[in-house]
Amino acid sequence: MTEFTPKIFIGSSSSGYNIAEEVKKNLSKIADVYLWKDTGIWDINRSTFDNLLLMSNYFDFGVFVATSDDLTITNGSLVIKPRDNVILEMSLFLGAIGKNKAFLLVEEGLNLPSDFNGIFMPRFSHENSHSIKVGCDEFIAKIQEHYHLGHLSLYPTTALAVGYYKNFLSGLVDVVQKAMPIQLEEVVYYDFKIKVVMPSDLKGMIRQKADLFYKRHGFVENNIKAHFRDHSAWFRFDPKSAPSALIFDMPSTLTGLDDAIELNLQKGFLGRTKMQEIIEQRELNNFRKVLQIMIDKNPYAKASVELIDEF
Repeated sequence: MTEFTPKIFIGSSSSGYNIAEEVKKNLSKIADVYLWKDTGIWDINRSTFDNLLLMSNYFDFGVFVATSDDLTITNGSLVIKPRDNVILEMSLFLGAIGKNKAFLLVEEGLNLPSDFNGIFMPRFSHENSHSIKVGCDEFIAKIQEHYHLGHLSLYPTTALAVGYYKNFLSGLVDVVQKAMPIQLEEVVYYDFKIKVVMPSDLKGMIRQKADLFYKRHGFVENNIKAHFRDHSAWFRFDPKSAPSALIFDMPSTLTGLDDAIELNLQKGFLGRTKMQEIIEQRELNNFRKVLQIMIDKNPYAKASVELIDEF
């Protein structure tokens, strides 16, 4: 399994950029971190807004630095506020990737929109560089916790994993536990283990990819008999391993996910960009993490199911 490092986007105003650089230094211990001025993250010939929408799909987390940039009069009083762009970008990421993945680091004494009232956000002082590290440590703890959990996102891999488990895998686990023995050439198999094969990429129809995978490795399609019906599955029968037999399945429910990603990226060309490939691998990673969480909840599934990479 390819385990990805979290990708974090850091936004700030121009005057707060030096603080954003400090944030990057602190967060780079656990993630690939990109500042808004870094090259290669803005798509040419797109508006800033469209680029930010794309970034909210590409990055796993967003951290925004709110500094004392503007003096405004509110209800007759002079107040210090952050740049409007920073709040807009924070809100965009917040809506796109969720409240556990978008964070605001706020300068002390700053007046935020009233919608943020009652929400804890780390504060920092220009005169105290340690306060920036303390705020970043709060973010690091949250990032490390939530990067390894399954979250609903723009793409449906969390829902697909839950559906695959509930609609197919859990039933197969029950079948395996109650299955009648299979006899082939006087060899009896009754200890069945399930291998869920994660495809290496999302190119093409996963069902077709799975068929080629089964045939390439000489697996045999057979019916495993349950109490109420036969359950068709692909097996590896090895007399040397009897009475154990392996059942393989590649989740065809992932078919079409690549099309969903292409539609969201508004592609007008064939082929895969680097951003698309990274998003696809991230979503495969998320599918696998969520599926493992579901498996771990069921003692039968935990004892009989293993997630493996395509080979």
